[in-house]
Amino acid sequence: MTFMDMTEFDAVVERLRLAIQPIVARHRSDGDQLTWRVMQEIEEEAVCELENAGCFNPLYINIVRPSPAFHYPQTDELVDFGKSNAIACSYAMIYEAYRRLH
Repeated sequence: MTFMDMTEFDAVVERLRLAIQPIVARHRSDGDQLTWRVMQEIEEEAVCELENAGCFNPLYINIVRPSPAFHYPQTDELVDFGKSNAIACSYAMIYEAYRRLH
């Protein structure tokens, strides 16, 4: 018995990355800065695309999402992970996409 099907997990990660790119581009072209609220909106929209595709195990989708245990702020302050080494996969992808398009 295996814990995860890495092929499917990799597919979820890649599809999430593809979903994030145009969403981030839209926010950047609107002049939005990367605040916690904007990051959460982007993440929610991208995850909805994954869920609506209907071809991925919800377990794998949940793995790339932020854990509620971390209590990320829901504010209009700019995103700052500080020295954190535990960043949700989806948030890391959004942050990196924003930096690339800057």
